[in-house]
Parts: sequence; C-alpha cells; structure tokens
Amino acid sequence: MTAMFRILLADLEHQIRKSGWRGGGRWLAERIASIPYRHTEYIVFARSLRASLPAATPRQPVTLRRAEADDLDHLEGVIPPSELRYLRRRLAHGRFCFLAFAGKDLAAYCWATTQVEPDIESVSIPLRPGDTYFNDAYTLPAYRRQGIQTAVHLYRLAYMRDLGYRRAVLIVAKTNAASQRLVHKLGYRKVSHLTYRRILWKRIFRYQPAEF
Repeated sequence: MTAMFRILLADLEHQIRKSGWRGGGRWLAERIASIPYRHTEYIVFARSLRASLPAATPRQPVTLRRAEADDLDHLEGVIPPSELRYLRRRLAHGRFCFLAFAGKDLAAYCWATTQVEPDIESVSIPLRPGDTYFNDAYTLPAYRRQGIQTAVHLYRLAYMRDLGYRRAVLIVAKTNAASQRLVHKLGYRKVSHLTYRRILWKRIFRYQPAEF
C-alpha cells in the first residue's frame, strides 16, 4: 500500500463519516476524475495595509490570536487527514496561522505568509517587497454567517501591518462570487489573474496583470 493510497483511504473514511457512503462515493469519484487534469481560474486581489481597517462585529464574542503547534489538534476529525497534515507542515515552515475561538471551541482559521513556495502554498504567485500573501480561510459549519471569518481576517490584516508589511495579496476562484463580494467589502481590488492547470503531477501557473 503506497503512502498516497493510505492518504486517499484516510480521507475517504473521513468523508464517509461526514456525509455517509453516498457522499463519500461522490467525493471519491470527483477525486479520481481530477487526477489526469485540473484547471482553475483565479482573480488576484490586493489591499493596502496602510489604509484604515473597518471594525469587526461578529455576532458572538470570539478570541483572536496567532496559532501555536498544538492548536491544530482542534481540527482532528473536522477536516480531511491530508489537509490537516498539510496545515501542520505549513506551520512547521513558519507560516502564520490565525485562529478565532468561541469560548473553548475553534470557530475559524486563516493563513498568511511572506514568501510563496509552490511546495508549501500549492500556488506560484509573485510578491513585491512588503507584500504578504493570504490563503486558506475556513470557518467551521456551526459558526458560519456570524461574521467570525471577517473578524479573524481583519485581525490578520492588522497583525501583518504591525509587522511592517504594506500590502496583502490573495486569490479567489473566478466562480466564487460570494468571496469576491466579501473581499471587495474589506477594501481589496482586482490586480491580476492567475490560471492554474495540473496535468497528472505537473503544475502550471500563469500570472497575468489585470487589464482593469
């Protein structure tokens, strides 16, 4: 049994526990279908960290802070094992993880880095001096639509600003209209396009400055 197969099997077991055999079967079919080829179009957004930040008003009190290594234990059984392994690797490489807690429960997280390495971030995008790249925001289902992700996002902006960074950069899938509306409300503007293609195990990124 190869390592890749063991990871796939662990993720399948997670999906079956989460959504039943039928949901697990759909997930497996989608994963297999994406193995030969995958194509995603992204819009690249940027926001000045020198501009003022709006106030965060989540619907319930949350505690916001940077993550420590043991904090990722809260995600056991919540996200697929392969994703948790990936996040732990990212934290071990010095990436910034920011958390929102509702009481003792983890409600949401998001990430930032000051360098983009394809093997760590799974993307290739150029950063200017003073840039920080934001990625992988997630809110646990029980805490969605309460403004918690917005609160931890603004905390991330303020944290990186206080470290001296001048611009935040992130990507949103072209088909994800809801996330595009959210980042517009948070002061981001479109600056580029990013095309991602994977052919078997070869990844191809094409970065294009925006024409708007």
